[in-house]
Parts: sequence; C-alpha cells; structure tokens
Amino acid sequence: MNLYDLHPNPETLKHYDKRFMVPEIAYDLAINRSYKNGGKRSPDLEPAIARAPQTAYAYAKYIINGRWPEAESVIAADPVYAYNYAKEIIKGRWPEGEPAIAKDPMYAYWYAIDVIHDRFSEGEPALKLNKAYSIKYYRWLKSDNSRYQEWLKSM
Repeated sequence: MNLYDLHPNPETLKHYDKRFMVPEIAYDLAINRSYKNGGKRSPDLEPAIARAPQTAYAYAKYIINGRWPEAESVIAADPVYAYNYAKEIIKGRWPEGEPAIAKDPMYAYWYAIDVIHDRFSEGEPALKLNKAYSIKYYRWLKSDNSRYQEWLKSM
C-alpha cells in the first residue's frame, strides 16, 4: 500500500519528492502501472527497485518476465533471492549467485536438488553445519550411486 495515495495533498508531505527512492514503494507503483498499461516496465523507477534483492527479483519475475542484468549483482548477494532467481528466472545454474547460496544450508540444499540437479560442492561446508539439511543432502547423494561415489572421493 502506498500511503501517499491516501493523502488528499501528498505533495505537501515530508519526503514526497524522495518517495520513489524506497524500493518497496517504487515496486508497488511499478506493479500498479504495469496493470494499467499492459505490463510495461517503469524505467524511471528501476534504479530504486534494483536496490533491494526482494524487489529486484519480483520486478524481474512479474514485470520483465526474464533476466534483469542491471539488478543481478544485488539479487546475487542474497541467498533467498539468488536461489529463486536461478530457479525461476534463469532456470539453471547461476554462478554469480552461488557464493551467497553456498553460505545458507537450506538454499544450498535446494539449489543442488532443484536447480543444478547435481552436487553443489561450494555449499557443502555450510550443509555440514546444519544437521537437518546435512542428512537430507547425504540421503539425496546416496540416491544416485555415481553422485555418491564422487562425493566420497572428495572427502
């Protein structure tokens, strides 16, 4: 919800001129514009939207319907949105997002299972620190003998 829309004279409010610098407000306005103008982008709002991983990912998915190179460095820094961007937008391995994904055991596990469909050796150190995901990962590795043998050799 954009609170500026609720005020009878929003231009009189403090920081009205900077309202689109907040990624969430800029994204909200871009979504509203997109519904009204047949799904078109809002280039004037993109710099603000690109400053936060959650809004950048959502804008790429729901407005652009594809990759957004200008925002990828921001998305790549967050394990949640890097994983989702790789899975939903790129639909495959995304090396730029892997350093962030590798630090989070849950997303390292799901990245291996859902995105690359193979071992994610870069995420294995984080997986070892989380008992639940370590066990899941081990069971998943064991379900494919060649993948499991490769993992054993790396130990």
